[in-house]
Amino acid sequence: MPKFLDHKKVPNLKFQDSRFFGFTLIEVILYVGVLGILLIAISSLMMGTMDNYKTSSIRDELASSGHQVFGFFFRETKNANSIDISDSVLSNDLGSLVLSTPFQFGSNYVGEATIYLSGGRVMFQREGETPLVLTSDNIEVTKFKFVRVTPRAGLEGVRFYLELKSKAKPEEVFSLTTFTMLRGGYVQ
Repeated sequence: MPKFLDHKKVPNLKFQDSRFFGFTLIEVILYVGVLGILLIAISSLMMGTMDNYKTSSIRDELASSGHQVFGFFFRETKNANSIDISDSVLSNDLGSLVLSTPFQFGSNYVGEATIYLSGGRVMFQREGETPLVLTSDNIEVTKFKFVRVTPRAGLEGVRFYLELKSKAKPEEVFSLTTFTMLRGGYVQ
């Protein structure tokens, strides 16, 4: 082995080639560029994930509010004897429904149960009780319509249209349409 290649025999660093120490400017620019591209890709992936989470949370809140409104509507109309037509606002996109219903199941006392809008939120109230808020502040009710249906004499039902929209992301909408017969409508 030649003497000048043996690193133990080289007395000091001045005989070594300086091209092999450090980075060139082109290498630094290349490394920074690749690192920048990786950071942009990772941040866009994280932003997309956070946006998907936000959209999913909004959809879940819309569906949960819609389910809660539907549950109160279905339970109360199934239990009701009749619709109070004079106090209800029917066939209107911002309607309300007033039902004559037993105060408790099997009770002889008949009171009113009302499902209505107040301040853009769906409310439910039984006679003599405090109103319950069924939708959150983050949700806008765009359609809240009740249509009375009488398929034949002695039968009474309600078709219900509900549309909820997110205030944070207005393109997210939850729609529900359902129909139910009143318990009092079955009595002949």
